Amino acid sequence: MSRANLSVFEADLSASLLNLQRILNFYSLRNLASNELFFHILFKLKG
Repeated sequence: MSRANLSVFEADLSASLLNLQRILNFYSLRNLASNELFFHILFKLKG
């Protein structure tokens, strides 16, 4: 693999990892919000 191809491959891989990280961050935030809502409702029903 030539050096130019390697650079393009690395840039592409880096962009893919960044996108993956954004997706995972979004899902973990959504999950956190969902858990927060669940506990809020649970305590409201209990009390």
